[in-house]
Amino acid sequence: MEEWLMDDRLVATHLGDTYENYLGAVVPPVFLNSLHVFPSVEDYYNADRLQEGTYIYGRSGNPTVHLVERKIAALEHGVRALCFASGMAAASTAVLAVCKAGSHVICVRNAYGPLKEFLSNYCVPQLGMEVSYVSGEDVGEFEEQMRPNTRLIILESPSSIVFSLQDIRAVAQLARSRGVRTYIDNSYCSPVFQKPLELGVDLVMHTMSKYLGGHSDIIGGVLVSRDEELMCKISADIREWLGGILGPMEGWLVLRGLRTLHVRMAQHQQNAQAVAEFLERHPLVKRVHYPGLQSHPQHELMMRQQSGNSGLLSFELDLPAEKVAASVNQEVFRIFKVGVSWGGFESLVTMPFYKLSPQQAEQLGTTPGIVRIHCGLEGAEHQIEDLNRFLEHLSR
Repeated sequence: MEEWLMDDRLVATHLGDTYENYLGAVVPPVFLNSLHVFPSVEDYYNADRLQEGTYIYGRSGNPTVHLVERKIAALEHGVRALCFASGMAAASTAVLAVCKAGSHVICVRNAYGPLKEFLSNYCVPQLGMEVSYVSGEDVGEFEEQMRPNTRLIILESPSSIVFSLQDIRAVAQLARSRGVRTYIDNSYCSPVFQKPLELGVDLVMHTMSKYLGGHSDIIGGVLVSRDEELMCKISADIREWLGGILGPMEGWLVLRGLRTLHVRMAQHQQNAQAVAEFLERHPLVKRVHYPGLQSHPQHELMMRQQSGNSGLLSFELDLPAEKVAASVNQEVFRIFKVGVSWGGFESLVTMPFYKLSPQQAEQLGTTPGIVRIHCGLEGAEHQIEDLNRFLEHLSR
C-alpha cells in the first residue's frame, strides 16, 4: 500500500480508486458479469485465481468485491479479507475452516445467537463437535475450558445486547500458547474503533449489514486475517465450494458505505453517549449498558482496547417486561422504529430477550425486559425527546 494511504480515512475513501482504469470515473463501476474470458484455453488453465487481479468466475472472485476486500483488509490492518453473502456465511465458514469433526470450541455466552445455534444445532449433532460457553469476563474461564481437542475460541467484544467485554489481548495470548485459533465479531466497533488483529486475534468478522454498509440496504459479511495461508484455504476451498461470495451490487454498496464510515461512526458515538447519559440520570432506568459510560464495570478495559464506541446500547427498567413491551410501539415512539438490526442511519428499538425466561436472561447477565436501542443519525436531541416520551408513557 502506498505510504500516503496509511491513514485509515484515506483507505476508506481512496484505496484502490484507480480513476485511469474507469474512464476517469470518481466512483468505480459495479462489475455485474458472472464470468471473465481468456485469449486461449492455455491462458484459462494457467490462470491462478488466488493471484491479485485474476478473475475467472463470479463464485470465486469479482473486481467490485475484491476492491471491498482490499479496503477492509487495510482498515483492519490484515493481509487479506474475504467477503460473503451474509455475516452468518462468514461466521460459519470461519468455524468450518478451523475446526473438524470432533473439535472443541469455546464460545462466549453472549455471542451472536444464530452463531451459537449453528454450533449447538449443527456442529454438535452433525460433526460430533463439542462446545463450551463462558461469560468471557475472566481469562481464567477460557483456560479452565481448554481441552486437547480445542481448536477455536469465539469472542464478541463488546457483545451486542449486554455489552460485556473480553480481554482480547490476554485471550489471544492464551490461545496462541495452546495452538488454538481465535475469532471475534468486531461489528459493534467497526475497524474505526477496534483492531483485534493488532491484539493477536486470528480471524475478525464483520456483519456488513451493520456499520460497514451503514444504510440498511445490504446483507453481507467479511472475514479478515493476517494469516495468508488460512485465507487462501478459505477462498479457494470453503467459500468457492459453498458458493457464499458477496454479490457485486452489494459489494458496490459497501464501497459507498466505507467512504463515510469514519464520519458516521463519530456521529453514532456522539449521539449514543448523550442518550446513555440521559438514560442513566432517569429515575425509571435501573441500569444502562454502554461501555462509553464510566459506570460500565469494564470501562477501564474498554479504554485499553477500543478507541471509541458505536451507536448501540441497552437499558433495564424497574418495571415488568410485559409493561415495557406494551409501550414499545409506534404510537409512543416517533424516531425509534421496532427492528432487530442496527448500524444503519436509522434509530431502532427492540426487546431481544423478551421471550426468554427470567432464568435464561439471568444466565446472559440481564432480564427479559432489557431494551436495546440503536442511535442513528437523526440527532441526540431528537432521540432523547423520543425516549423521554417513552419513559413518561411508562410512568403513567
